[in-house]
Order: sequence, then structure tokens, then C-alpha cells
Amino acid sequence: MRHRYGRLIKKDNIVVFPGALERLIEKGLDAVEDTDYAEAVEAFGQAYHFDPDNTRILAPYAVSLYETKDFPMAKEVATKLLHSGTTEYLDAMELYLAISIQLQDYEEVEMTIETLLDEDIVPPNMEKKFNYLRELNKRLSSKYIREELEPRQLETFTMEEFMEGTTETQQEILALFENRELDKATIDLLSQIVEEETLHPIVITYALVLLREWGYEGVVTVRKFGRSKRVIPAELELPSQDERSVEVVNQIGEFFEKDPSRMQMAIDASLRYGIIAYPFGWDGYATSEVADAYTQYIESMFTGEPFKATDLMSWIRRVDQQPDK
Repeated sequence: MRHRYGRLIKKDNIVVFPGALERLIEKGLDAVEDTDYAEAVEAFGQAYHFDPDNTRILAPYAVSLYETKDFPMAKEVATKLLHSGTTEYLDAMELYLAISIQLQDYEEVEMTIETLLDEDIVPPNMEKKFNYLRELNKRLSSKYIREELEPRQLETFTMEEFMEGTTETQQEILALFENRELDKATIDLLSQIVEEETLHPIVITYALVLLREWGYEGVVTVRKFGRSKRVIPAELELPSQDERSVEVVNQIGEFFEKDPSRMQMAIDASLRYGIIAYPFGWDGYATSEVADAYTQYIESMFTGEPFKATDLMSWIRRVDQQPDK
């Protein structure tokens, strides 16, 4: 009568009857339904030990291992799931990639997603999911690389090496110096960056803010958009947080009180100015003039009518249209 219960399973000289295995699987499935993943892992783990190729186990067991943060074992089971011929291949792949990201297998994740997309394996309705995983992988990979750099590598970083990077890479390098004690070599490097006019204004702003946060009291000369200004970083306010910037935002709000969309665009433009032009303010112009200029600038975007080409308006427009990279 053995055939009524399916095949007997023998492992390590222990015979497991199909009924016992089935009870373990059902126990695991019930635990998953109750989101008791620790209980599910225990039940599926026993079943997996005796029957690792059982396709009923693989998907819920991999999910339970992921939820309990046993990522190495989760990847083993997810790999077996992918090779099992499952009809839910892309769902299994999504889980596999999520596990691989947790294990910091960033290169594998990037190559896998690139292949899936290039070969049109991912249907249109699932592309958003895989693109999200790809972007998440990139962000975490970048963070991981930054954290892995040794302090001595930062201390010996040269201006020549910095200049070789793209704007994005330069910002990632500067992020390495956040919340750190800065030695003389680093301060000298940041000072050189601040005074290098050929760099993107955002990069100069970032370096200047780092010097400010450290409390640097030396004098540096900032050059942006054909202008120059000598400043002491420790005496500066943060970008767009000075009293003048706040007043400009408040007056813009009054101008566009009945039009929230135009108001937000004008405020965003003024805040963008504060970051890109930093530490250059709107010197020589009254706050009301600046707020009015932003009002006209945004109105021209909506109506298509040209704005009055004053020096202030030209300066605002030049800064606002600076590419981010």
C-alpha cells in the first residue's frame, strides 16, 4: 500500500514517511500565511533537509529565510528555485536579486538585470520593478564602496586625482569627508577645490560647506559665473538658510498666494540659486526686487512671454539654467 502515500525518502540512514514530510510542509505554509517566518523556517528547514528538490518548499522557504535575514541560505534555496523550472521565473528572479543585494553581490545583480533587460526577458509590466532594483543596487553599491575606503586613502587623495573624476564622482568623493575629523591635508584639498573655478558650482558648494562644518577660519576665494568673493567658511550660513533667502521665499509666497504651483516653482528656483550660487547672494538688490524677479521669471515660463532683461534677471536665469552635472 506504500504507493498511496508517495515515495519513501531516506537520508542519513533515516527513513521519512511522506505523511510526515507533508505535515512539515503544511506547517510551514500555515506559518507563512500567519507571517511567522521563524516558525516557517524551522518547518521548511526540516523538510528541505530530507527533500531539497521539493518544488513546494523552495519559494516559501526562500521568502521565509529572506524575512529572517538568513541571506546566504536564502540565496542557496532561491538558486535551486530558479533552476527548478518554475513557471514563476521572474518572481523567483526578483527574489534572488533582492537577496543578492542584501549579500552585497552588487556586480552580479547589475550584470543579471542588464542581461534580462537587454534580451527582453522582462515584460513591460515588470520593467519598473527591475529598474527599481537596479537603481537600488547602484545606490547601495556606491555607499558600500565609500564605506570600504580606508582613511589613509582619503588622506592621500590628490587634487589631480580629484580633477579626473566626473561631477558625480567628485560629489561621491566629497561625501567621504562628511562627519569626519579633517586633517591638514584634507583641508588643503578642500580649499583647492573651493578655489577651482573650472569645477561644477555644486562641487564647489559642497566643498565649501564641508569647510564651514569643520569651522575653517582661513580665507578662501570662491569663483563662480565670472564673479569672485573672498570668504571665511566658518562665518557663512548654510545655503538658502540665511535670513535674506528666507525673506525672499516669504515674499514669493505672498506674490503667488493664490497659485500654489507657480509659488512652488518660484521658491524651488530661489532655493536652487542658494545652492548653486553659494556663497553669492543677491547683493545690490532689495529683497522685493529679487522676489519680483523670480515672479516674472516663473510667469514667463507659463505664458511664454519674454521677461524684462535686467542684470538681475539675467543673473538669476544663468544660475537657474546651470546643468546639474
